[in-house]
Amino acid sequence: MARFIVTHKLPAVGTQDEIIEVSKATINALSNGAEWLKSWVVPADSRLFCEWEAAEEESIQVVLKESGFFPIEVIHPVVVIDPAWFKESVL
Repeated sequence: MARFIVTHKLPAVGTQDEIIEVSKATINALSNGAEWLKSWVVPADSRLFCEWEAAEEESIQVVLKESGFFPIEVIHPVVVIDPAWFKESVL
């Protein structure tokens, strides 16, 4: 599976309850092997960055469209680099 970072512009006025409802709808719409892994909010910029795993970008687009999630600004295919891979083990 490939990894993707999806950038969304959040609504100017959105309550926490509204964000939770849209997120629940997205979880319920998961299909085609797309999995929402985690997200980060940048409050000062009203942006949401979501990490996804899917076979292809189109699977994510289908889920987000069906759920009514926040509009997609851009989807970036990414390669994961985990710092733990480079740490020496301590015995």
